[in-house]
Amino acid sequence: MTSTPLRVGIVGAVRGGGFVFGLQAEAGRATLHAVYDPSQEARERFATEHGVDLVCTSFEQLLDNVDLVILSSPQHHHTPQALAALERGIHVLSEVPAAVSMEQANQLVAAVRASSAKYMMAENYIYLRENLIVGGLVSEGLLGDLYYGEGEYLHEMKSWHTNAAGDPTWRYHWQVGRDGVTYPTHSLGPLLEWFDDRVVSVSCVGTGRHTDPEHELQDTTLLLARTQQGRLLKLRFDLLSNRPDLHAYYAVQGTEGAYEAARSERSEAIVHIKGRSEVNTWEPLEAYSEFLPGRYRNPPESHAGHWGSDVWPIRDFIEAILTDTTPRVDIYRSLDMTLPGLMSEQSINQSGAWIHVPNPRFFTGGIGVEPSREAPLA
Repeated sequence: MTSTPLRVGIVGAVRGGGFVFGLQAEAGRATLHAVYDPSQEARERFATEHGVDLVCTSFEQLLDNVDLVILSSPQHHHTPQALAALERGIHVLSEVPAAVSMEQANQLVAAVRASSAKYMMAENYIYLRENLIVGGLVSEGLLGDLYYGEGEYLHEMKSWHTNAAGDPTWRYHWQVGRDGVTYPTHSLGPLLEWFDDRVVSVSCVGTGRHTDPEHELQDTTLLLARTQQGRLLKLRFDLLSNRPDLHAYYAVQGTEGAYEAARSERSEAIVHIKGRSEVNTWEPLEAYSEFLPGRYRNPPESHAGHWGSDVWPIRDFIEAILTDTTPRVDIYRSLDMTLPGLMSEQSINQSGAWIHVPNPRFFTGGIGVEPSREAPLA
């Protein structure tokens, strides 16, 4: 383990602030050294607020001065910027999703295989306190064999699709300018962690366009997914409907119990465990807080975003770099969470046809012709 702190650069000043608290908790092992944003005002304000030494006027300048880059840029930039960093041996922590096309996904796998640096996707919803407790219950077998799960991401964002001048933002094109589940990882990530599985086929349908019909995205889309082990998952995705937000709803059913997340501020996360809970009775999930994994029981005191979950992706990634271990959400797991969304776009355009989801472990990019360069198999 190196004694010199990793020099960290943040790309994307608006979202990038969410990672600062996690970095502060890693003082001595990593330091926030540089920031880049195409907006001069945004990058200079970020540097002033967070005491950043180097304010970069280009992405290339930032790469010249860092060991690790956090990509909190718009989603269509994630892969191209990751490719540039990985080629230079710079570690990459990328915001979600990992890629916006199959072409990008193939390029990203090839780049990670060829690079001396590590790659991780910063899917923060797997670090929500409730989701970590559920993960603890699952790992102890208290819910039995999981066979059904749900995830919902309902986030009315119409005001985000244009700027103050009325011009389309990147979200107008990349999140509501396409049809399907265009932002899947927050719903899918925790489910795949709990099920320890990957999606092999999807069927996606939509409600039609009622609320804001200028967009390609339908108001609500539903995704059914079959996993490699034969489980069934259901995702609901909605960025347009007029309703309060529901960012992080999940439900799982196993042979020994069930879990339901809170659906509003007036409800709470609940669990039923056969042999522990009274018959036909739910218990508060917090009654099982002892199953929160030890690493995450004492988060740093901060106002980190997304209910405190933002502190953990960068901390886990730094740990993986310094101990030379596989990141929690490595390139293959990143694409397990990303590719079902890309395939949903094919399905919804074929009236809900079941579409195969490729396994990124078998992508041939970066393998070359030497037998020693074979991809790790699933």
